Amino acid sequence: MALEMFPKRKCNNHPPTQWLVNVNRKCGMFFLNNLIADDLKLELGNKGMIAYDNETKEWLVTFTDSLPGFRLRLLSNKAYKARLCFAGAKAAHSILNDVNAEKAATFLISKKPRVIDGINWYRILSKTPTRKI
Repeated sequence: MALEMFPKRKCNNHPPTQWLVNVNRKCGMFFLNNLIADDLKLELGNKGMIAYDNETKEWLVTFTDSLPGFRLRLLSNKAYKARLCFAGAKAAHSILNDVNAEKAATFLISKKPRVIDGINWYRILSKTPTRKI
């Protein structure tokens, strides 16, 4: 019998290429990947807000201080670069119920904003989550 072995090697962490948001039901939080934070120049204290468009049946996210959103916080990721997150239990539960996720899901976010009342809203592509548990 010839075994093909896969020994432990140094892994190359590739930088992210897509905007992703992880939504967790237990803590009611939205966790942003670092690419969103870097591209939009988000910082601690900025605000994030989730909205649902009843006409188009789409989930949207914005990062603006002009709306009463939730403050961005820092998630310590041990050996990895820290990530930004924000609360929103009601929105987290609603979007997870919408996609029938029991615990959590990861969604792509569109990089092209939709301007509504002068605010950039980014579409959360919830029809096909990239991960669902």
